[in-house]
Amino acid sequence: MKNNLYLIIGEDNELVNFYLTSILENTLFNEEEKIEYDMTVSSISDILDEASMISLFSSKKIIIGREFDTKKMNDNDLDYLKRYIDNINKEVYIVLIAKKIDARSKEYKIFKDSFKVIETDKNNDSDKDILKYIDSYILDKGYRIDRYNLEYLLSKLGNNIVNIKIELDKIFLYLDDDKEINREVIDLLISDNIDNIIYEFTNAVLDKDYDTVMKMYSEFKIENIGYDYLLVSLDNVFRQALIIKMLYNQGSSNSDIAKVIGKKEFYVKKMLERLYNYKEDELARMIDRLAIIDRDYKTGKSNIDMLELFLIGKK
Repeated sequence: MKNNLYLIIGEDNELVNFYLTSILENTLFNEEEKIEYDMTVSSISDILDEASMISLFSSKKIIIGREFDTKKMNDNDLDYLKRYIDNINKEVYIVLIAKKIDARSKEYKIFKDSFKVIETDKNNDSDKDILKYIDSYILDKGYRIDRYNLEYLLSKLGNNIVNIKIELDKIFLYLDDDKEINREVIDLLISDNIDNIIYEFTNAVLDKDYDTVMKMYSEFKIENIGYDYLLVSLDNVFRQALIIKMLYNQGSSNSDIAKVIGKKEFYVKKMLERLYNYKEDELARMIDRLAIIDRDYKTGKSNIDMLELFLIGKK
């Protein structure tokens, strides 16, 4: 029964659309068999009417109800849903999408018992799911990518499935008969925006990769990327790193840390790898040093590039 009744819960549209796309692709429905309802103006009974109706052209349907809210269900809706579940149309898939659900409500029990519920905000495996999904997509297209380059690709593109597929299709066209997706190809075809560049820069700082750090810092000065902007970016990263390290040392799980800092679990995992040799007091000292550099820069107290000394690990 749970195979063709779904409830996706979440406010992150990227994750919601990722799981919806996965369902659509796994169920092999085409566009003609997909029917969408706006549930701000339609009810669950409207969807059940559609599910119960036999089409002259195809018995298969996938019905998507967006903006679903259990609070708008009345007793007739609830009774209709119970009767439908008892006599379910196995040719029809129903996917309801809700931003929030009150798990304590009496209406929720029927969904918990009879639907496959996907709570995107609580799904600790979402990053793993996306990695697996994109890896399968690449393999299905006849191409190959190792785990390192797959993670690198997603670090540049984020978790927007539609955007990832568009960029991958560009890579497929470029590679043609060459089936291996490597870092050189990714760097060539996927342009960096400033956020990605700063992300790579701060990672190099945390990794104490001084050659990369100074090369990028020299380029920043040529491109007139603001001193203030770099200081703020570094301060934010080291403050976040300290929070991650403290929570980890207190026994918090990666998923719990991710919720506290508002990042993906995959990001926390990577940060913890970078922070393995750092102690909390070292991170705190770095934050203090950045504050002093910022103060001295704004008051003109130093003619020396103190940020450069910081970046190459000088006291």
